[in-house]
Amino acid sequence: MPLPYARNVAPDGRLAFPERVTPAISVAFCIALLACLALAFAATIAPAPASAAGFQFGLADYEPATFSDPRVAELGVHIARDVVPWNVVASPRDLAAVTAWLAAVKQAGITPLITFQHADGNDRAPAQAQFLKDFLRFRALFPWVTEFCPWDEATHAGQPTARRPRLAAQYYNAMTSHCAGCTITAPDTLDADGNIEAWIGQFLRTARPYPKIWPLNPYISVSTDNSRPIRRLLSFVHGQVWFSEVGGIVWWRFHGRLIYHGETYAVRSTKNIFRLASISPRITRVYYYHWRSPGTPQSAKKSTWDAGLVTASGVARPALLAVAKALHRQIQTATPSSF
Repeated sequence: MPLPYARNVAPDGRLAFPERVTPAISVAFCIALLACLALAFAATIAPAPASAAGFQFGLADYEPATFSDPRVAELGVHIARDVVPWNVVASPRDLAAVTAWLAAVKQAGITPLITFQHADGNDRAPAQAQFLKDFLRFRALFPWVTEFCPWDEATHAGQPTARRPRLAAQYYNAMTSHCAGCTITAPDTLDADGNIEAWIGQFLRTARPYPKIWPLNPYISVSTDNSRPIRRLLSFVHGQVWFSEVGGIVWWRFHGRLIYHGETYAVRSTKNIFRLASISPRITRVYYYHWRSPGTPQSAKKSTWDAGLVTASGVARPALLAVAKALHRQIQTATPSSF
């Protein structure tokens, strides 16, 4: 069952955390699916290969149905990112949702990256002990998942970590000290938040060990074709940089006001993603948000964000063709029968 998300955005282009809008799913369903996963994930996941572009290309997409679309495999997608509440294991609805998502990506042979964020309906930051307790519960349920990001868009004013980089570092420390063999990134940041380097400097005073991976959501950079924020981050930190979430925006809403860019704009931004990701070999991953459009602004009145690579009915948009070309991949032109 598709699990749609919405994006919170401001008129100046600042982006907040995605909010999952999930249907009610029974606890029994969740338990049954977890039992199946325990068998399915007995084998280890092979490292994701790099794309022809020189970095790994994946999807930041939260709909399980996405990963059964044959065009995803045709693009060579081997990595995907999901954003979940920090206490996801305490919510039957959220746990069922991430369980279904993980089952879908495993079925597709894709390595998942799990990024944590605020609890549903509660923007307060948990104490380090609370965060660690639920992280360990998540690890017990999904021991095969080994890639994690402590917090989504931690520098954004809408996140409880924006003025508390030390707390974000405590989350990072808790994960690194209790997840042997895992890949734990720094909290991801947002280029629209201005001087993110100052926040990172405060974070680094507490973070141990020094992070090897720095996720960035470079929406403003790709929208304006401006490499300066990315270059600043590259010069300020050591290690890899991942574009943990970015896409070519077709339209979005803020407080009910429609901002329509169009598909030509989305294609231009998509091409900028590949150009900007190529400015340094230290940029090693790109996660594109997202796969399927919620529809037109008129048909999807409750949706706030559309950067889909395919329409709501599954038709490839020009941005998808631009992605395929950049990756040197051939994809089918016909719309899959699943739509």
